[in-house]
Amino acid sequence: MDSNPDYLFFSSMSLFTRLYAKALSKRLSPYNVRPGYLDVFFRLWDQDGIPQKTLHEGMDVEQATLSNTLKRMERDGFLLRKRNPKDRRQSLIVLTESGAALRKLILTAIEDLQSVVNTRLNFNDRRYFRRILKQMNEHLLSDLDDTTLVLLDEVEDTAADPITLMEEVDT
Repeated sequence: MDSNPDYLFFSSMSLFTRLYAKALSKRLSPYNVRPGYLDVFFRLWDQDGIPQKTLHEGMDVEQATLSNTLKRMERDGFLLRKRNPKDRRQSLIVLTESGAALRKLILTAIEDLQSVVNTRLNFNDRRYFRRILKQMNEHLLSDLDDTTLVLLDEVEDTAADPITLMEEVDT
């Protein structure tokens, strides 16, 4: 196994994400809820009866992924599509009674998982971790927005060879 600290960090974060998703899935599966439904549930619990386009805004998923998720949630009886009375061309995404009733169960499952994750971590540990993770996410978002492309293998190759650098300067 590679002992590079950057690789170990990536590997640890990757493992954490997979384990968290599995543990959350285990808690939600008795209710036929998939972790991929959660963003939709939270958005509709805040504002039910919205167009798919409005639902998609602010979500970090592709439109096609959201469409497939909504089809599965509709199939599972958690939501339905109703014609917008103000604009008949548009459908509104509306929670069913069973979809709305899942709120307390889902929140309880998430709280239970968080208590497992936070075992033996004090308030400051959790706060510090959230702050660091937020900063790292901001850095990654900034990097994704950066249009500059640097080919590191090209930079490293020329930087390692001073003669190549001199030849490039001369031309």
